[in-house]
Amino acid sequence: MSDEKRISMMHDFVKSLEAKDREKMMSIITDDFCWHTPSGSFCGGEELSRYLDWFEKNIDNLKFKGVGLDIMIQGDRAIYEHEISGKMQGEKVTFPSMCSYKFKGEKIQEVNTLYDRLTLAEQASSSWLPKKMVNTVVNQMEKGL
Repeated sequence: MSDEKRISMMHDFVKSLEAKDREKMMSIITDDFCWHTPSGSFCGGEELSRYLDWFEKNIDNLKFKGVGLDIMIQGDRAIYEHEISGKMQGEKVTFPSMCSYKFKGEKIQEVNTLYDRLTLAEQASSSWLPKKMVNTVVNQMEKGL
């Protein structure tokens, strides 16, 4: 598969997330697809469906924007540096993310997603108690900087 085809598949993957288009996503991933995230690993159709249910319920107006390296490919592996924005719990959030992709044949076999959950929690916390708890953790981590 060409690098251009891999780039196109990666864009199709994130566009399917933005559009909540599971049919499109399923057409570009392998049957043994595995998605590793800070929230856990989701392998196979049933686990992926459960994760997508949670994802769609908790994040609105999802958008991906390439930043920094954007996409870098080496063989059957690729890295996508991007920014994710949307709404969580009614609050606007924007956070950096990095995904690595592994391709098998003409499809995506695996995605590993990394992002800072604390930065996300700082933005998504809307009521006073969760906001205070998150800020306490942040202040402790940054103490002495």
